Amino acid sequence: MNPHRSHPADRRVLVLGERDAHQPGTAAAGCYLHEVTRRWAADGTQVTWAARRLPGRPEQETIAGVRVLRAARPLSAVARAVREGDRFDVVLAAGGSIGALPLVVGPSVPVVEVVHRTDRHTGTRPGQLLAGAVGRWSRTDRVTVALSPSARHDLRRRLGLQGPIFVVPPGATTPAPDGVTRRATVPTVVVEADLVPQEGLDVLLDALPAVVAALPDLRVEILGDGPDLARLRRQVETLRLASSVTLHGPLAPELRDRWWRRAWLTACTGTREGRGSRLLDAAAYGVPGVALAAAGARDFVRQGRTGEIVSSPDRLSDALVGRLVALADDEVARGFAEACRAWAARFTWDRTATLLAGVVEHQVRTARSGPTRRRSARPDIATLVRFPGRGPVPVGALRSTDEVDVADEQVNLLLNGCDELDALGVLDRLGATGAELRLAGHDELLIGPRPLPPILAGRAPHLPLVTDRS
Repeated sequence: MNPHRSHPADRRVLVLGERDAHQPGTAAAGCYLHEVTRRWAADGTQVTWAARRLPGRPEQETIAGVRVLRAARPLSAVARAVREGDRFDVVLAAGGSIGALPLVVGPSVPVVEVVHRTDRHTGTRPGQLLAGAVGRWSRTDRVTVALSPSARHDLRRRLGLQGPIFVVPPGATTPAPDGVTRRATVPTVVVEADLVPQEGLDVLLDALPAVVAALPDLRVEILGDGPDLARLRRQVETLRLASSVTLHGPLAPELRDRWWRRAWLTACTGTREGRGSRLLDAAAYGVPGVALAAAGARDFVRQGRTGEIVSSPDRLSDALVGRLVALADDEVARGFAEACRAWAARFTWDRTATLLAGVVEHQVRTARSGPTRRRSARPDIATLVRFPGRGPVPVGALRSTDEVDVADEQVNLLLNGCDELDALGVLDRLGATGAELRLAGHDELLIGPRPLPPILAGRAPHLPLVTDRS
């Protein structure tokens, strides 16, 4: 539970993205923002989404309470709205050109940039230098949102971003109850992806001949659409995998649901793509994952409990074979399914919406009152505080970016940008006594202050097979 508002109250939010959530081929960024903004709109926030024009759809429509504006360029849609009298309190940017935003919406409007791909500016050496320069000299009223701690670290290390970066993970979409579809009788890998180079599906296909040699009845079902569909089908033919691999293209929701209920395993082979929500959606079905150790993806597999992190592509075949052989045991499969569902349950879209609302509200207040020095020198650390009791927490003494959870007769706080000394000052203002505090670790930065259930905590159970051979 978080006592902060789940939406930016009384704010006019502009979302800037290349595609709105209902365009074909909408990537993870569009789905993420759709889940968040439709919740904000339902709670009364005025949300306007500017996107590229979509053939066959109007230039303006309302989707799930969100006003969608379309034009040849998203910024052109914003300019049209401003000419017609619209004003905005904050911009939520997820793609497209944001450098010219101050000229359109005004220099005082703060910007929150949600980054799903940490490689977005690094295709060439000049691009890397430019990205680093932008990061070091970006406007003080712009902050960045990363989806995981490793993605934030990557933004710091590779792009040199020095401003505040908040971690706001995606949620998992809970499947509807189903009492009919059962797990497939043969080893089945299901992958849902946008068919673009960044997803690394060619890496997965290259690993499959060795997997098929070990498991001849293997089935790999790839769900999704995109510009790489034809190329990937040619690769399947070249590798002589047509009897094992099917690229389905876009599927109706009920067919997608059916494949996930039949799956034994999923795979994530993108090297720098924010695939967390796809791994979490699979986990919500009880499906473990094998993922390359890439920033923005490795955080969402709990090693040995909800799947396996593979250090390099040349180990991928062994990892897939090992996991699938282990999952042939019904008891092992049930154990992984239980852990996966418990893991996915820690990631909800309601929490995502609340955390992102806290970042937005913090930025609006900072832009209007001037930057605060408190905690500002330590943007990437947080302090975990636990103390007994279920009494009310005075929200006014906390930042909107802090997180509060009350469970099992215990109050859990995650104080962002705060070390232990700062935390003592916060607890003094709260009048709290008997608290335990320490710097937050990776788990708390990702899933919040509530302790993990036993099925996810501690050392992973021993598998009947070692899968990642050195």
